[in-house]
Amino acid sequence: MGKANRNEVNRNEQNATISPTTGLTPQQEQACILLASGENVTNVADKLSLNRGTLYKWQQNKAFVCFYNKQCQEYKNDVKNGLLGLHQQAIATMEQLMTTGNEATRLKAAMWVLDKVEAIEIGETNIRQVLKDQCTTTTDNWADFTQFNEKEYKRQLKAYGLEDE
Repeated sequence: MGKANRNEVNRNEQNATISPTTGLTPQQEQACILLASGENVTNVADKLSLNRGTLYKWQQNKAFVCFYNKQCQEYKNDVKNGLLGLHQQAIATMEQLMTTGNEATRLKAAMWVLDKVEAIEIGETNIRQVLKDQCTTTTDNWADFTQFNEKEYKRQLKAYGLEDE
């Protein structure tokens, strides 16, 4: 797609409706879903007819990051659920591998991948919680007292197009 067409799409995106739930446009939500599914920035930009720079800019948006994290959490949960569904096969494989050691390398590789997936840290998925944390400050050096700036919180919600709960 040509640069002029991408610029037109980007202008149209600016006029899109922002979800009161996520604080994102449908195109931003789709970008998060694609990125979390493993697509790279170039492919996502092509699929959504965007400039890569637009995606990089979106990745600085707290609401975008939270929705992306939520998608990653859902994919991770899908993997966990899939693994739970394989538990009987895993036990049978372990029993078989205990008697035939030639599969050890494959088992080690599979276990390494699963350990890595399990170790992935997923950030906060709730934009409202991120904004609340951002609007909460410690009032003394001992960190015993915190103060919540509700006015700033409501301003931040409005800036992200979110409704107050």
